[in-house]
Amino acid sequence: MKTKAFAAISLATLLSPAILAFGQASADAIKPVDSTADFSVIAKDPTDPTDPSGSLVLKSVPSFSFGEVKSSEIFSGFANKAATNDSTLEIDDNRLGTSDWSLTATMGAFSDGSSTTLSSDSALKFTTTGTLGETVDANIKGDGSSASIATGNAKHGNDVFAIKGTDTKLDMGANASAVLTKGQQFTSTINWNLSSTQPVASAAN
Repeated sequence: MKTKAFAAISLATLLSPAILAFGQASADAIKPVDSTADFSVIAKDPTDPTDPSGSLVLKSVPSFSFGEVKSSEIFSGFANKAATNDSTLEIDDNRLGTSDWSLTATMGAFSDGSSTTLSSDSALKFTTTGTLGETVDANIKGDGSSASIATGNAKHGNDVFAIKGTDTKLDMGANASAVLTKGQQFTSTINWNLSSTQPVASAAN
């Protein structure tokens, strides 16, 4: 943000001591005069006015890996299997006006991308706290239902959620009829949706 300030010396300081010594200056001539200093708000540098109203951006979303899972665990189901990696969720809100964003996520069933799809009775859970203070206690189910992840707390700026693998857990329901092979890999896609009641703030004058 660039600012401009204006300052002025009062007329009293422009009168020389010699003039005052002769007593020729009137009271009005040495009366102080007020000046002003001001600035206007912009969302971005005017040399780069791509989005003059600021922006709300989902800068990065996490991916999760849970390593190797025994076939017996897939058949009978498992709970609270920790992720093997740390990940990051990052939201940037530099809009004018109110910061009122909301983040949700959906997840489908795990599949090998070919012939085997596991039970949708699964859940991805993680906890974290953003750098702007939001607390997250996520529970994303594998049935495609929408899960609330985080809500803005009226603070602007770059909000980073560091998600530790030890704080990320996967639950999986029983898959007694699954046909499994050694080295088979299962993945699920997580869709993240960042929304706001005011996607574009009013531009500053």
